Amino acid sequence: MSDNAPTFICNIVFACPEPPEELGTFYAHLLGWQVLRRDWFVIAPDAETFPRLAFGDGPGEYRRPRWPDPEHPQQMHVDIAVPEVDAFGDLALSLGATLLQDKGSYRTYADPAGHPFCVHGQSSSSIAVAPQISHIVVDCFSPRALAGFYEQLLGMRRESDTAEWVVIGRGGESELKLAFQHAIFPAARWPDPAFPQQLHIDLHAEDGDAAQGLALRLGAIPLRPMGGGCPAFADPAAHPFCLCSPGR
Repeated sequence: MSDNAPTFICNIVFACPEPPEELGTFYAHLLGWQVLRRDWFVIAPDAETFPRLAFGDGPGEYRRPRWPDPEHPQQMHVDIAVPEVDAFGDLALSLGATLLQDKGSYRTYADPAGHPFCVHGQSSSSIAVAPQISHIVVDCFSPRALAGFYEQLLGMRRESDTAEWVVIGRGGESELKLAFQHAIFPAARWPDPAFPQQLHIDLHAEDGDAAQGLALRLGAIPLRPMGGGCPAFADPAAHPFCLCSPGR
């Protein structure tokens, strides 16, 4: 990968109660993914594929989301595209998920730690035969404004644009996309556990100094370290993210 390679999402990190292995194992069985690390519980389809899912984020006592209660918000969630919605839903329930909303081919579940996730059928042109995370969906007051921040930071472009729903990506149908939906809720206040982040993303950039400088120019705010080796920031809507680079 060259120094000019775009910053990309390397981890989706779930806050969860101890032990993190329990939630990580739920998603490993649900998605059919491998466990790559157990010291910091990380799963992925294989060792080369990103993004990965990681578990065990803090700080303080875990405060679970209660979708759709805005006083206990989700902040972010993932959408999962699957070959068979019914079969995947049955598996999710058998593993301990809870059905929150059923719109037929589009359903919302809560994982055993309370994080909502949405399930929908794969597009007719998709060749994937396994579940795939299709979107990271970010709640925010102004989808267009926050999408603009991540477009420039990640080198993505706008694929869908309304006042309440914006999608950005790199143009590939099977590639992970970021979506931003309008919501009114208490923003995260890292590291205050009373206003938790629930999920955050880790970004990777080959040139860490350049990526951090760009993030700051776009309106990111430096945060206290999250416990790892990567610098932590808040986006303009207060969602924390880590910005990693080689050697960190």
